Amino acid sequence: MLSFLALTVAFATIISTTTAHYTFPNLLYKGTQYPDYTYIRRTWNYQNYYPLFDLTSPVLQCFTNGSFPNPGTLTVSAGDTVGFKVSGRIIHEGPLLFYMAKAGFRQTAASMTGAGAVWVKINETKPVITNVPEELELYKWPYYNAAEVHIQIPPCLSTGDYLLRVEHIALHIAFEEGQHEFFGACAQLKVVNGGNGVPGPYTSFPGAYSSNDPGLFLDIHRNWTLPEEYEVPGPPVWSCGL
Repeated sequence: MLSFLALTVAFATIISTTTAHYTFPNLLYKGTQYPDYTYIRRTWNYQNYYPLFDLTSPVLQCFTNGSFPNPGTLTVSAGDTVGFKVSGRIIHEGPLLFYMAKAGFRQTAASMTGAGAVWVKINETKPVITNVPEELELYKWPYYNAAEVHIQIPPCLSTGDYLLRVEHIALHIAFEEGQHEFFGACAQLKVVNGGNGVPGPYTSFPGAYSSNDPGLFLDIHRNWTLPEEYEVPGPPVWSCGL
């Protein structure tokens, strides 16, 4: 039998691992917080909160393992704001990104997998870097310690079924190659009242990132003086103004 000390250490390890990580289980829309994994695909780490490290894994598409109950599809209008409630808080430094993928012919938000070059980045965040030469204090990540995050559906986005992908990349140990941590989820949306925007460029998961990207393999604890030194990984952001 395990000793009391061993059990205590094991329990503390589980607690610390869980509280140090996070998921995005709840969709927020027009003042409503929906139950866990309603309109959001249940992620592979919904119980253990583990981060994803493998840039070559198809899990990166929607952070699912390929088997999940259909969470339903929420109807929203182009231009509406949608949010994700964080289970825990975003307690690591790193960028927050949003992507969207439109369902193809004879596909729906529920049936599409997210495979292939179907993703368009619609938002990204960079750190705000101050002039005070202090370690860590130079990095002011806009969503650090956030309990929820929000994104506007591009007003010019065309009508149709979509996946909305939220992703946070934790960089606290990214000075070791391959130690970038990915957290995220996909919501299933039906966008109505859309426009005639032409999204691009498209990217795929896996494929959008490589382990030697400047924004993924770096030491965020060193002193920085120029905000432009940080490069958010992935393609440029598409917006209705482009």
